[in-house]
Amino acid sequence: MRQIEGLCRGAHEYLRRIDVTKWTFSHDGGHRYGVMTTNISEAINSVLKGTRRLPITAIVSATFTRSKNAFREREVVAMNLQQRNQAWPDDVFKRIASNNKLGTRHSVDLYNHSRQTASVTVHVPGTSSRTFRVSLLERACDYGQWRLSGIPCSHALAVIRQYVLDITLYVPECYSTIEYALTYTSGFFAPLADVEYWDEPNFQLRHNPGRRIRRRGRDVTTRIHNEMDWPQTRARQQYQAQDGAGTSGQGSRRCR
Repeated sequence: MRQIEGLCRGAHEYLRRIDVTKWTFSHDGGHRYGVMTTNISEAINSVLKGTRRLPITAIVSATFTRSKNAFREREVVAMNLQQRNQAWPDDVFKRIASNNKLGTRHSVDLYNHSRQTASVTVHVPGTSSRTFRVSLLERACDYGQWRLSGIPCSHALAVIRQYVLDITLYVPECYSTIEYALTYTSGFFAPLADVEYWDEPNFQLRHNPGRRIRRRGRDVTTRIHNEMDWPQTRARQQYQAQDGAGTSGQGSRRCR
């Protein structure tokens, strides 16, 4: 904040009026809102894929049609889940089932039933074992995956099973089938009337003569990168370095 104040006092005063939990990673309580924001952006990009540089009417029409179809398809999925009385959508259900199966291989040492604490030992063949502390009341495990995604990891599920507790109590409500159904059934897409029945617009669209003409080659992205992009960038650079430094002096690009 001191650096921001030194650069622009007005920006500093503006940010001070906003709750820090709404815009800072250091005060978001470990919820990783950056991950959620990136996922939302990617979802929107998937809807808009293939519509760049089309006329504005075509972009609006494609966006409306694709959004309507996406909501309709997921509404049908939600109805089927509710008919099967499934607690969570398939992706979440499979992830919990996989973690639960993995948890059967762990050794659990219970400590305090009222505080729901335990230690979980993971035995990996050929290596030394590792131990993780688990607190069900705090929804925390040393492994960190539970706090990151909200879905209990294999260590937490092993403790839940040993204490004979209900797994659904430890999975956030936002992952439930009920919330999934509300997301796609509460929206309302109505059929659009034919253009002949539209009201006459009170404005006029004009072409911008200063519109940039696309140059040859790939455009330089102007998107602001966040913490979701950094690991991918490092991994890609690392792969490229390994690709060009093979023991035989040949990389995948040079092989024929």
